[in-house]
Amino acid sequence: MMENAVTFADDRALIIERAAVHLYRLPPSVPWEDATHRVPAMEVIVLELTVGGRPAYGFSYTVGVGGTAVRALLQDYCLSQLLGRDARYVVGTWDSLYHHLHRTGMGAITTLALAAIDVALWEVRALASGRPLHLELGGSARSVPAYTSGIDLHLTPEELFALQQQKRAEGYEWFKIKVGLPRLADDVARVGAAREAIGPDAHLVLDANQGWDLGEAIRRCRAFETFDARWIEEPLAPENIAGHATLRGKTGIPIAVGESLYTVQAVRDYLLADAVDIVQADIARVGGLTPWLKIANLAAAWNRPVAPHFLAELSIHALCGVDNGLVLENVRGGSLQDLGLAHDPIHVEGGVGKPGPAAGHGVRLALAESRAHAVPASGYFFDDIRSHKE
Repeated sequence: MMENAVTFADDRALIIERAAVHLYRLPPSVPWEDATHRVPAMEVIVLELTVGGRPAYGFSYTVGVGGTAVRALLQDYCLSQLLGRDARYVVGTWDSLYHHLHRTGMGAITTLALAAIDVALWEVRALASGRPLHLELGGSARSVPAYTSGIDLHLTPEELFALQQQKRAEGYEWFKIKVGLPRLADDVARVGAAREAIGPDAHLVLDANQGWDLGEAIRRCRAFETFDARWIEEPLAPENIAGHATLRGKTGIPIAVGESLYTVQAVRDYLLADAVDIVQADIARVGGLTPWLKIANLAAAWNRPVAPHFLAELSIHALCGVDNGLVLENVRGGSLQDLGLAHDPIHVEGGVGKPGPAAGHGVRLALAESRAHAVPASGYFFDDIRSHKE
């Protein structure tokens, strides 16, 4: 617990005294390339709230596009709405801001801004109570399986084989690789190499990053079925709910979607259409932990597991806070420590993720050390985040 922190036992409000936002552009520590894009930098939006004279941090992210817009929405409007509020009322604050921002459109910039606020508010609550975040969220499990995930379409079958063997030796039982090369035979060679490396009993996950139309997705999935894939992720554009439902009826590979859905209602529509098997809602992209918990409970009503996309520092707490958490994504080069913005690694050992014992989310941000990557207030950057369709 924070020294001299206000606690719930005090029955006093946790008044937000100050709010500030910081933006960082951070190059990944390993090459990132998938079926549709190459990613030269991540943007991390950090929201700092001061309560009782103490800081609490929330964060959100982009894959290199839109960070300055998210920061502007926070600075120009949202932060003034937070000052003087009681941080204990997380859901009420989220609902209030959601309705105020609704006319800007729910998705991307709006929800990414809401996420930074929401995570910071949950952090204030957890720090004040002295509990790790997963217990504050509900406390369902002490650990969860993790899968090693790579943005690795540039690797040859031989390179992929060696990497997956190494990860198998580290204790992982879940593995995700990218698919979506121009030639089906090349995709099949990579998938076959990964399956050979990890053996017949491990879980193999495939991610297409929206690279196909429906006909091509059916063709590719049929070719992959012999490799016993645990799921195929984002085979089609996320707007194509009907296409996902059709594909689900044409392949035995479970369908995973969610990282490109931005609202509870969007996930609901997939469930109603019977178009998804594994729900992968991203905590930042849906607007924070508050809506993510609603999505997890909604998925549970359909007997669907959740496997949140990216942001492992928060996803580990979310997964251990609900009863339908499936597996944690551990992206190689994608942790806040890998990006240079946090002091400590996430707690994954032997293919198992565990929330740390510290109160809150436990992320010790390295803001001073990352000063060289801070985006100035007037900063504008263009990186060649090139689409392979250009």
